[in-house]
Amino acid sequence: MTTTAVRERILQATVRTLAQQGFSRTSARAIARTGGFAPGVIYYHFDDLDDLFVATIRHTSQVRMRRYESELDDVTSAVELLRRLRQLYDEDTAEGHIAAVQELISAAPASPRLVEQVRTETGVWQDFARRTIDRLLSGTLLAGLVPVAQLAKAAVATYLGLEMLTHLDPGRTDPHALFDAAAPAAAMLDTTRPD
Repeated sequence: MTTTAVRERILQATVRTLAQQGFSRTSARAIARTGGFAPGVIYYHFDDLDDLFVATIRHTSQVRMRRYESELDDVTSAVELLRRLRQLYDEDTAEGHIAAVQELISAAPASPRLVEQVRTETGVWQDFARRTIDRLLSGTLLAGLVPVAQLAKAAVATYLGLEMLTHLDPGRTDPHALFDAAAPAAAMLDTTRPD
């Protein structure tokens, strides 16, 4: 197995361990058990767990960004955007990406390197959300009226917050209800686009 493949395996195991066990129980031993390799393999490829966690948030962000770009870069309909976002959200939760990011965000204050990487990756997602919103509003009556940068920040915060609320109170928080509630607004936005 190549060095790249081994690192990928470690990073995937770290995402799964964070999502399933939380940050406090994500030790080298737990990650190794999840990934089916010896704990020493981690320290061959990463300086320490802090180095691994910084690499993990970068990795999961980049993997998901490629997926989001491939799904959303051509979308100009709000209804279609909402449909695809719902599908992507389901993928994110099933694969543990958002839960792992939540765990790393909660742990970040103890690590300046992790804080900086979280800030960087959050900025990347806000830029992506801004570009997507700009494209969606282009040519509509709302173009130029909506504070796009602020809306992009709110969209990223909402996306991450949904996962947190679902974990805290799964019986009362239904992410799909938010997508359902947004459907009429998406349909109305589409009607503001001139023919």
